Amino acid sequence: MFGIKTRTPTLDEQRAALADMLMDGMSLLAPLFDAADGMRADLLARGWTSQIAEHLAGQWLAAMLAKVSEA
Repeated sequence: MFGIKTRTPTLDEQRAALADMLMDGMSLLAPLFDAADGMRADLLARGWTSQIAEHLAGQWLAAMLAKVSEA
């Protein structure tokens, strides 16, 4: 009734915008995933079992993702 009339985006436009935002978010999180992969490889090279290396890297990654989500 008052103000500037704006067009409501279509469902396809909303889906495209969501996909773009998710892709941008993943590119920002990629260094964390890379660091966790490097941590796992380093632990394996130091003689830790694959299960322990995977667990420790996963715990670190989960903690970092929680910190990111707090911001």
